[in-house]
Amino acid sequence: MEQRASTEALSRRPALENSIHYIAHTFSFLVTGEDTSGDFSLIHCHFRKDFMAPPHYHKLEDESFYVLEGEIQFHVGDKSFVVGPGGFIFLPRNIPHHFNLISETAKALMQISPAGFEVFFKEFGRPAESLELPPVPAINPRSEMFQKMHDRMIELGNVFMPEM
Repeated sequence: MEQRASTEALSRRPALENSIHYIAHTFSFLVTGEDTSGDFSLIHCHFRKDFMAPPHYHKLEDESFYVLEGEIQFHVGDKSFVVGPGGFIFLPRNIPHHFNLISETAKALMQISPAGFEVFFKEFGRPAESLELPPVPAINPRSEMFQKMHDRMIELGNVFMPEM
């Protein structure tokens, strides 16, 4: 049997030391692949409308979201789901998906399984200055860094679906 990275119980909540600002969002890493021997990661996400990822799919991992606040419309393959507080959605690997906020902001728990993709957010984020949403960028920083972000997404096993 594989040895776990840690044999100790782990309890974590959003705090400055485990949080980043990613574009216009705040992400707090509750557990990462380092904590679970790569089994899964769990991220507390505070999203802002209009700064979401383009349509894509993951070759290597599944994503799941449990919505805590707000409403999010998920597009998964040819289906669409509106998920509000207390709602859960599973996004299987190899199925194109994207999502948009219906509300101005939303909070959700995002699970990535197996872990690994969370490194993308850390690489392109910056240390959080607070647990609130960062100021709205004057321009979408994603456009300035698009090629680097795109290339890294491809390295991590993601495929963009511009026609979706």
